[in-house]
Amino acid sequence: MLKLAAGNCKSSEGATDADVENLAEGRLPETQVQKCLYACLQKQFGISDGKQFSKQGFLKRSNVLVGSGEANKRKAQEIADECDGIANDDRCQLGADIAKCIRDGLIKR
Repeated sequence: MLKLAAGNCKSSEGATDADVENLAEGRLPETQVQKCLYACLQKQFGISDGKQFSKQGFLKRSNVLVGSGEANKRKAQEIADECDGIANDDRCQLGADIAKCIRDGLIKR
């Protein structure tokens, strides 16, 4: 599903299949193109507005990232609280910062 959604961002950001695979496997972005790919998808899904993390947008999509059920909703809320306030004028770096925060939150839980 993620690979399908990445189609528009892949072409707009000049990403390769390997860049999309990196994202699908849950790895953090390493290159500028990967950071921009993550940023594009986060904006597409409402997790970011291009300038900052969107707590509400993340919570709307959290069942895909964290899973459903009450325990997972609590985890998602904790992650959203931890990532709230992440902002960056560089949208690509913002994408990397948000990806790291979400991944770290998932690993912690």
